[in-house]
Amino acid sequence: MDGYTELSPDEAQALMRSEDVYVIDIRDDNSFSTAHISDAVQLGQTSIGPFLETTEKDAALVIYCYHGISSHSAASFFVDQGFSSVHHIVGGFEAWQKAGMPTEKA
Repeated sequence: MDGYTELSPDEAQALMRSEDVYVIDIRDDNSFSTAHISDAVQLGQTSIGPFLETTEKDAALVIYCYHGISSHSAASFFVDQGFSSVHHIVGGFEAWQKAGMPTEKA
C-alpha cells in the first residue's frame, strides 16, 4: 500500500457523487481544454504550490493522467505532502472515456 487507492472509472465516479472530492487532472493544457472530467482542476508546475497551500490535508483527491501511469507518482507525491485521502484512476482519462463517463471541454 502506497498510501493511496486505485479506483476504476466507476468507483471514481461513485466516490465523486458520494462526497466532496478534488478531481485533479495532471495532463497538459491542450489535452485538458480538449476534454476533461467534469469539475476537474488542472494542476501543473505553476498551480501546484497554491493548491498545496490552500487545500485541507484531509480533503479527498482523485487524480488522473492520460493512461494512469503518471498519476501513480502524482498520488504518491500528494501522500508525501500529507494528504490522507488520495486516489487515482486506473487507466487514466482514456479508461474514463472508454467507460462512457461524462466529460466537459474548457
